[in-house]
Amino acid sequence: MDVVDARLNRILTAAAEAPSVLNTQPWQVAVEGSTIMLRADRSRQLRHSDPHGREMFISCGAFLFNARTAARRESLTAVATVLPDPDDELLVAQVVLEPGDDPSADELELSVAIGHRVTARVPFEDEPVRTDVLVTIQRAADHEGASLRTIQPTDPARAQVLELVRRAEALAAEDMAGRDEEAAWTATVPGRDDGIPLDRLGRAPTNPGAPVRRFHESVGREPFEEGSTLAVLSTPGDSARDWVTAGQALEHALLVAAGHFVDASFATTVLENPTTRHDLRLALGLGGYPQMLLRLGKVAPPEHAPRRTLGTPVS
Repeated sequence: MDVVDARLNRILTAAAEAPSVLNTQPWQVAVEGSTIMLRADRSRQLRHSDPHGREMFISCGAFLFNARTAARRESLTAVATVLPDPDDELLVAQVVLEPGDDPSADELELSVAIGHRVTARVPFEDEPVRTDVLVTIQRAADHEGASLRTIQPTDPARAQVLELVRRAEALAAEDMAGRDEEAAWTATVPGRDDGIPLDRLGRAPTNPGAPVRRFHESVGREPFEEGSTLAVLSTPGDSARDWVTAGQALEHALLVAAGHFVDASFATTVLENPTTRHDLRLALGLGGYPQMLLRLGKVAPPEHAPRRTLGTPVS
């Protein structure tokens, strides 16, 4: 492996650490010289809960941001063109790696955070995130063209948001097709390098309004904290391009959060239901479209979910 190949391998390995819905890792990569072609992988799309591919494109956007960030660590600049071919809706981005300046301290810090960022699936410490840290996280999302609306414990809209989460989870619990799809990605299979192993799911909280995806096959329950910070990531529009933007903004915010030792958990069910997604937008008075609901806080170091290795064939 020559130097160029080694750098590219490190970039793609870091990119694959991106979060994805149910750890589906719905991306394909082709490399031609110094150009990376990032494609969405329909075979890994959640056809029932994500029929339009919104979460699939958000996941690919997070992959793209990691690739951009990892490239800077290698003193390269990733020039990305999002959705470059109007006739190929699955071609998420064309990324050309060009020589660049040495990375700044902030760029290095972001790249290091890629290896530390982990999705939390257990209750957090029962306290909100500091305001100054939240402002820094919000600026990261803003930098990528999205907005992050925080919902602190004292926010009047919090009760409405939790009620919508509860409603969406109750409806999802009755949807057998959705439960079967979820089960397919949370099965215990020896050597599996995707999905979420059952031992990483944690316990379902006792609070029925807990803003965290509740895996319906989880065993045991734990109290849910009342003081954690919630946040809704939104974009001006609701097209595939906006979804890729949301993914890049999400990962930028998550890496900045990780640099401040703040963890995140996702509550996607409320946004997978068109009715509760619409109601969430109204409850928060959002000018844009909600793309992700997060819970931010601190937790004992969680384990990383498995990742597909480079060169894994796509079925």
